[in-house]
Amino acid sequence: MDLNVVPGESRTGVITVENKGSNPVRVLSYITDLGMDKLGNLTYPDGGTLSFSCESWMLVNPEDFVLSQGTSQRVRYTFKVPDNAAGTYLASIFFHSKPQEKTKGSGSKLAVRVGTIFVLNVTGTGFKSGELTSLSMNSTGSENIAQIELGFKNKGNLLVRPTGTVEIKDQIGWTVNKLMINEDNQAVLPFAERIIRIPINNIRPGSYDLIAMVDYGGSEILSGELKVKLVAAEAPRHSWPIPEPKAPIKTTRQPVKKAEPVAKASPEEIKNLYALATKQYTSGDYQASLATWQKLLRVDPGNSTARKNMERTKAKLDALKKIKG
Repeated sequence: MDLNVVPGESRTGVITVENKGSNPVRVLSYITDLGMDKLGNLTYPDGGTLSFSCESWMLVNPEDFVLSQGTSQRVRYTFKVPDNAAGTYLASIFFHSKPQEKTKGSGSKLAVRVGTIFVLNVTGTGFKSGELTSLSMNSTGSENIAQIELGFKNKGNLLVRPTGTVEIKDQIGWTVNKLMINEDNQAVLPFAERIIRIPINNIRPGSYDLIAMVDYGGSEILSGELKVKLVAAEAPRHSWPIPEPKAPIKTTRQPVKKAEPVAKASPEEIKNLYALATKQYTSGDYQASLATWQKLLRVDPGNSTARKNMERTKAKLDALKKIKG
């Protein structure tokens, strides 16, 4: 149920619950939050768990009732939008049926849970912001079939449905394929991240350039480029932070001032610093990762791969600061 509301508004509606089974059931009504994991699977955490929950605004009545065979019950829901509400809010109303005490000859009975999703958009409020967080292409194990995975982070407080294209070019610049992103119009919830998967047929092993363009409805079009090598045997994963330095990714980051000349470290020291910074980044310790990238660049200022990864780490820290307010 997708509703447009305004701050301070109160609204009431009715959901009809029917018992189409052959036995009486007891039904419990309750409200949960609505979330989504990175692959798009819906989750239903306890009410009030998520930052964009509207569970506390809502009431259902009755919360507990019995339905005889073939009967129905009108369940009334009400909600009041807070005066300071802004953006998109979500919740679910569930109806959990419990079998009555089993009577002789009635057979086995199963509990059933059904629900209604509520998406409340507060008109004229909220903001859209997004970030392209990852891009990769992997073999699926089947001949000439691969899969692109694109990571998108919704940094705003409105639900968005990103669209766009991924262009695949060979090493002489010819376009091998151009694929649509999110053709089934899947949602990305506020402050959430999604991995969007795009299957590719009839692609041979080799080196390619991926060029992604993503429109999430905000004030900018996101873009990212990545060089990948697709092999027929194992399925390597090319993703951010970039492996050194085979497949540098092109982004639209601001140029960085050149560091003062310093004595270069040994190749082994540079390799160890690079591995440490990457490990810190993938474990979520972005502040430590940034410090290690900076240290690496002080001893090896010409390392363009490390510089790009440092800029991505800075961007990740900035995004986290904005989310935390």
